Order: sequence, then structure tokens, then C-alpha cells
Amino acid sequence: MDDQQQQFIKNWKLLAEGEKQGLYACFSYFYDDLYRFGLSLYRNPELIKESIQNLFIELWQIREKLKEVNNIQQYVFTIYKRIIFKTSQTFISTTVTEKVSLDDIEERFISESSYESILIASQEDEHLKKRLQYALSCLTPRQKEIIQMRYFDCLSFKEIAERTSLTERTVYNTLHNAVNVLRELLLFLCLVLPREPW
Repeated sequence: MDDQQQQFIKNWKLLAEGEKQGLYACFSYFYDDLYRFGLSLYRNPELIKESIQNLFIELWQIREKLKEVNNIQQYVFTIYKRIIFKTSQTFISTTVTEKVSLDDIEERFISESSYESILIASQEDEHLKKRLQYALSCLTPRQKEIIQMRYFDCLSFKEIAERTSLTERTVYNTLHNAVNVLRELLLFLCLVLPREPW
């Protein structure tokens, strides 16, 4: 069992014991896989995001039962499939397919992510700042590194690619996924424990 798997099991146990740290860490750990799996069933990103949030809200509500789970992955995905189906019944599915260049992607990414506005707002709101700090701590080292270079060091995708020996596309995808996790985790924190002291 590698270190990442051991850390995951540790956080699952924390979740089962009612510790917020375990809940948020499991959210971050599962997010990308749940998102990809959801899209393979329903081509609707908003439906998938809502379903992931609903999944972890339910896991938090039934956390005392989680101690008895042996196959964690199977357990989570079984509940997730049920929640996606249930959510889809009340969700209007809309799918738009389009081809865009890397320049178009960068322009759209910046406009959609609103990451800068989150950082600015966090300076004015202590609760948001603490949530953002925690959300950042849940990212992978590579995601944190690229976010640091892009938003704090103001490097271009090309410059980041040169420093990390990654392709520009990989840099974009990593950054895109990281911001998605941050956005969803921040929203999740507000949904599950909106008045929780930090």
C-alpha cells in the first residue's frame, strides 16, 4: 500500500469519526474520478458537479455507517450512481459541443474561473480566506505549484511548461482541474457547514 492510499484510508476514517478534515480530503481525493465517471454517463458538467456535492453531503449525513465499509471505492461509486440518476430526474440536461483553440481556451478559462475574484474577496472576508487556504491545501503538489506560477508569479502557460517540463496542454488541464476542485470545494464547504467556526 503506497503513501497516498494510506493517507486516503486515514482520511476516510476521520470522515467516519465526524472530522471535517477527512470529509474535505476525501472530497478532493475523489473529485476528478467522480467527475470523469459522471461525464461518461451524462454529458452535462453542471449535473455532475451538483451530483458530487450531493454525494458528499449524503456521506457526511451517514458518516457513522462508514466505519463498516470494506471496499470504499465501490461503496462511494455505488451511492454516486444512484445520486446521479436521482439528480438527473430534476435536472434539465443541456450539452454543447464546440472546438476551440488553446488561445480561446485560455481566454475562456480566465473569464470562467473567477479565481482572481476569489483571491480578492478572500482578503476582505476572513471566513472565505480560511476556506480558500484549506481548499488549496487539498490540492496535489503539482496543482499547487502550477497555481502558484500562474496566479501568483503571473507566468504564461508557455513559461510554466518550460519550467515544469510539461506540455502547454497538460499545464492548462492541470490548472483547469485544480480550479474546478477549488471552486467546488469552496461551494461544498459553504453548503455543508456554512456557519462552522474556523
